[in-house]
Amino acid sequence: MNYDFTNRAKMITYVLMGIGLIAMITGFVGDSHRVWPNLLASNFFFLGIGLFGLIFLSKQYLTQAGYGVIYKRVPEAISQYVLVGGPIMLLILLAGNHHIYHWMAEGIMDPQSEHFDPILAAKEVYLNQPFFYIRAFIYVGGWMWAAYALRKLSLQQDLNGGIIFHNKSITVAAAFVVFFAVTVSTSSWDWIMSIDAHWFSTLFGWYNLAGLWVSGAAVTVLLVVYLKSQGYLKDVNENHLGDLGKWMFAISLIWAYLWFSQFMLIWYANIPEEVTYFQMRIEHYRYLYFGMVIVNFCAPFFFLASRDAKRNPMFIVAVAVLILLGHFTDAFIMVMGGTVGTHWSIGFVEIGTFLGFLGIFLFVVQRSLAKASLNIENHPFLEESIHLHH
Repeated sequence: MNYDFTNRAKMITYVLMGIGLIAMITGFVGDSHRVWPNLLASNFFFLGIGLFGLIFLSKQYLTQAGYGVIYKRVPEAISQYVLVGGPIMLLILLAGNHHIYHWMAEGIMDPQSEHFDPILAAKEVYLNQPFFYIRAFIYVGGWMWAAYALRKLSLQQDLNGGIIFHNKSITVAAAFVVFFAVTVSTSSWDWIMSIDAHWFSTLFGWYNLAGLWVSGAAVTVLLVVYLKSQGYLKDVNENHLGDLGKWMFAISLIWAYLWFSQFMLIWYANIPEEVTYFQMRIEHYRYLYFGMVIVNFCAPFFFLASRDAKRNPMFIVAVAVLILLGHFTDAFIMVMGGTVGTHWSIGFVEIGTFLGFLGIFLFVVQRSLAKASLNIENHPFLEESIHLHH
């Protein structure tokens, strides 16, 4: 059974994308320096969710897990945003670089320039524009290859059966996991941490990995529950939801641990070039910053702690929405704190840009869901998934 991407659903996504386009035009007319960071924050957030789709699929193949087979089309559809969000990210980096990255300013690494910064000059081996863009193209190219390959092999397995396509998927998954283990950190350093180029954290890559993982799990929950409510994925039961709820619960705790470890060690040491990062955000984003931490930790911890709550669609959907809002706020603060600084605001440009990318994401995901049957065929663990915990 294929998902019916109705005219109404298409209209909603078009309206959201239209709002995003208007917000972007409004921003460029008023203050382009405000628009580029918003584009980066929104696309980075949704690209991370797309990457979660690849992580989830790869994990399923490599661990020979069966619980997620029955709704495998959902993470597959989520992963297809990488094919759109990846090129968008490259465009943002190429066109909006000087509005985002201070270390790219004219003369900042030239000892003869009045703008010379010795701290940034010491990082020039890594932070230079040619190497920066080479890395970006490698990241995006590798991720797009994995998204395309895993989707293609999955559809071929449905059509032709046999174990050959499953084994090829395992090979692709293994290559992706090794590649992603490196690039998830380096891309976070390049695209987000280098915004505050004097500052660094050895936990930053893992912190972002936890954030994109729990955000992707939340989107998967929302899509699975929605599709189930519309008469699709009839074999999905409370045990499947329970397993997804466990991911949201567990990774939220890991995210909170990484946030506390990063914050506590830097704040306690009180080294000026390190603590400045948090001072900016605490002084000028105080309620947003600590509100984000409370939502991202407390909502999953208190609402999903029990076994029954993880299997209750109402509870799990509510927590998933809170998680998505909380982690987008985290991405927003990470980007805005180092770009617009104290001149930040939440207005039409910010909300409209987010809604625009939400529209693009929903369009890509629903279009992917509509292109292939939601009923998985010929997978070696299909029966195990259908009868999960029975």
